[in-house]
Amino acid sequence: MIFERRAYTLEPGHVPAFDKAQIDRGFEVAKPYMDRLIGYFSTATGPVDQIVHLYRYDSLDDWNNRLRGMYNVPEMTPYFVNVRKFVRRQVNGFYEPLPVDALNPLWGGGHDWLPGNGAKLGPRGDETLVEERAFQLRPGGGPAFVEACAAHGEKALTRVMGDHMVGAVIAMIGPLHNVLMWWWFQSPVDREARVAELTANRDWNDFLTKVAPVMTDQSTLLLKPRPVPEMSPLFL
Repeated sequence: MIFERRAYTLEPGHVPAFDKAQIDRGFEVAKPYMDRLIGYFSTATGPVDQIVHLYRYDSLDDWNNRLRGMYNVPEMTPYFVNVRKFVRRQVNGFYEPLPVDALNPLWGGGHDWLPGNGAKLGPRGDETLVEERAFQLRPGGGPAFVEACAAHGEKALTRVMGDHMVGAVIAMIGPLHNVLMWWWFQSPVDREARVAELTANRDWNDFLTKVAPVMTDQSTLLLKPRPVPEMSPLFL
């Protein structure tokens, strides 16, 4: 299984127009790749007017067949013409699951969450957030990072984040040696409390100490699930 992270940077103020374009097009016509959608999110921090898509595919061939097949569907043409008027830039990358099952409750340990068969994480409200925590590693730093996760990181995250963990992946195509962890929160207040607890957690600090020699950067991006059910299948 692989994951695609696709980011669309839009003309200023066009996030609602992006939502409307999906609704006007309809979701059944795009079913081959909507069946593999994890979610569409708008950025709450970082780049402004950006939509981040997350997908789970079986393989690169699966991705190619599902996505490229849409180009031959006549009903998709008006949609492409419409959205290309206000999309400034598209960037994507491909990832595979980080081999630490405790950090991948939806896709580790034999699980395979998909919109058609996966349980919802919880209700999506106006304040719901997903945090993307990125760890940029030095070349060859992956094994040491996984070892530190198994020894310390998963203990801290299991205790503090619990069922608010979404997944953890590592880059295979795109900027390499990059690890992404996704967590979700009911509100900014919920996030502030959990992150404060994580920051004070001894195992988390031991984890950071262990990975420091192989890590060049750590950053975070806050994302808001889009308020259209078909675009946010992780949430009720």
